[in-house]
Amino acid sequence: MSKREEAKLLPSEEPKSKVCTSCGIEKPIEAFSKNQFGKNNRILRRPVCKECYSKKVKINKEEMKAYIEKHPRPKIGEEFTCPICHRKKVRNFQNDVVLDHSHIDGGVRGWVCSSCNTSIGKFYDDPNILQRAIDWIKNKGNFFKTVILFFFHFRS
Repeated sequence: MSKREEAKLLPSEEPKSKVCTSCGIEKPIEAFSKNQFGKNNRILRRPVCKECYSKKVKINKEEMKAYIEKHPRPKIGEEFTCPICHRKKVRNFQNDVVLDHSHIDGGVRGWVCSSCNTSIGKFYDDPNILQRAIDWIKNKGNFFKTVILFFFHFRS
C-alpha cells in the first residue's frame, strides 16, 4: 500500500501490511511498532520493522543521563536555538527538541530541533551523503537565489 493510499484510511482502519524501509521486505502491520498518532488519531507506525529496529544502535544511557544532568532540555515555553539550523523557537511540544545521538556508536551529540534530527537520520548519519546533498544544492539551479531565499527565510 502506498503512503498516499495509507493516508486516506479512516482512523479505525490500518493497512494489513507494510514494506520495511530498512530490509525492504513487506511484512504484516503488526511487525511495525506504533510510533505516534496522525490526523484524526490515526495510528502511525515506525517505517522500520521491529526486527530491524532492534538492531539499531541505541543511545548510550549512561552518557545520556550525564549529558541531561549537565545540559537539561529546555522546558516547554522556553526559547531554544538549534545549533544546526540556528532557528530560534519557543518549545511547544515534548518532541520539538530532541537529544541527538550517533547511530554508529550510540554517543550523545546534543540537543537539536526535531527537524534537524530527522534530517540527519534521513542521511544515515553519513557525512559523505550530506556532502553530496550540499554539492547537489550548490550545483543544481541557482545556488545564490537559494542562499538569498534561505537567508531571508531564517533571518528572525
